[in-house]
Amino acid sequence: MKKDRLYFFTMLATIAGYAWLLWNEKYSNLQENTAGTSLCLFRHFTGIPCPSCGTTHALLALSHLHIADAFYFNPIGFILALAMLILPVWIIRDAIVKQDSFYVFYRRMELLLSKRWVAIPFFLLVACNWIWNIYKYTS
Repeated sequence: MKKDRLYFFTMLATIAGYAWLLWNEKYSNLQENTAGTSLCLFRHFTGIPCPSCGTTHALLALSHLHIADAFYFNPIGFILALAMLILPVWIIRDAIVKQDSFYVFYRRMELLLSKRWVAIPFFLLVACNWIWNIYKYTS
């Protein structure tokens, strides 16, 4: 992906993520949503949660400093929260100082994740998270 597109889509995704969280904070009841309503298409069609199900709840719990609840909803929320805090600042910094440090980091991570010794443990962590979600939502 070219630098400009990466920066644009990363900022767009981050803004959309913040908008989604604000909407959920204002119009969604956390307790009601855990009872079964979901926008996850995978869960809707298969009846089982995807690996990222619960991430919105995790981010909302983190925003209220409910760390244990956030971990219960979805541990991926911690990674996403960190990304949502760091990436916009990093991209704006790159634009101000006319550097491409985020793009360089992205390219290095892309190469690193293509290596089997990194990809397999990463896949196993996602699979463990998925098993956790299935267990949590079916018990």
